[in-house]
Amino acid sequence: MKIAHVLNPFKCGKDNPSYLFYAQPITFKSMRNAQLQAKKQNIIVELYAANFPEDDEIIPDCFIKLPYLKKSTKTLFPGISGKKKLPIIQEILNLTFKHSKADYIIFTNTDIGVQKNFYVKVNQIIKKNNFTSFIINRKDINKKKNGIKLTDKDEHMNIIYNLIKSGKKHPGKDCFIMKRNLVKRINLKNMFTGYPPWGNTLHLRLSRISKKHKLFFSNNMTFHLGSDKAWQRTGNKLHGKNTQISRDVLENMQNKNKKKRQQPKKQLLWKTKLLQQKKRQQQKKKRQQQQKKKQLRRKRLLLRKKNKNKNKK
Repeated sequence: MKIAHVLNPFKCGKDNPSYLFYAQPITFKSMRNAQLQAKKQNIIVELYAANFPEDDEIIPDCFIKLPYLKKSTKTLFPGISGKKKLPIIQEILNLTFKHSKADYIIFTNTDIGVQKNFYVKVNQIIKKNNFTSFIINRKDINKKKNGIKLTDKDEHMNIIYNLIKSGKKHPGKDCFIMKRNLVKRINLKNMFTGYPPWGNTLHLRLSRISKKHKLFFSNNMTFHLGSDKAWQRTGNKLHGKNTQISRDVLENMQNKNKKKRQQPKKQLLWKTKLLQQKKRQQQKKKRQQQQKKKQLRRKRLLLRKKNKNKNKK
C-alpha cells in the first residue's frame, strides 16, 4: 500500500499566536520518524508539502514539494483577509491527487504531530476494517516539560511520544485519511484552513460520499502542543466567511440528496415500464415458440399418415 501525507507548511515568526514556529519542526520530525518506521514494514509513505513560494525554505528535504498554491484568502477575499494568506483546502487535495499515485491520502494541519507507529497503525486500520475514509482526533499535550520548552530534538521527541497517552482529548477534526478516488468528489469549494468549521464540513462530506467512514475520538496516534485557539482572538470576518462557505457546501449536499430522493419515483416508473415491456416480449416469444412446436407436431402427424397410407397400398 502507498500512502501520501500532505500538509501546508507556513513560514512564521517566533511570535506566531498558534505556536507554529515551534510546533512545525516537531510535526516534520514526527512525520519523518513515522515514515522510517513504516518503511521497515514495507509500507510506502510519501510526505508532501503544498505551500506558497515564500514558505520554501522551511520545508525539510524528506518532503516532496508540490507545485505552488495559486489560491488563498488574499486572492479570493482581499477585503477581509488582511495579512493572512490562508490556503484553499480543495486545491491542496487536488494537487496531491494529481501528483501522487497513492492509494490513500492523508491531510493534516501543519501543527499536528504523529506517533512513531502512525502510518503502521493507519495501514492496519485500513486492512482490518476496509475503511474508505476515517478521521483521527488529536491529544493536546503540554508545550513544556519541567519548565523546558519542547523542541524537535531526539530526546524531546521521546518525551512528546510518552506525553500523548496522558494528553487531553480534543473534539476538533484535523487529521483526515481518505481513499484517493474520494478527493474529486469532496468539493469544499473555497473553504480554507485556519478557521472553523472546515474540519467538521470535511467530516460531513466524507461521511456522505465514503462507503465506510469512521471518526476515532482518541487513540493516541496524533498530538498538538498546547490547546491554543488563535482563531478566536482574531479574524472574525474570516471565521464568518468560512462558516458561510460551509453552509453553501452543506446546502448543496442536501439539495443533491433531495433530488436523489425525488428521482426514484420517476426511475421506478421507468423501470416498471421496461419490465412490463420485457415481460410482453418474453410472452410473445413463448407464444411464437409454442406455435412453432404445434406446427412441427402437425407436420409430423401428416407425414406419419402419408407413410401409413403408402404402406397399405
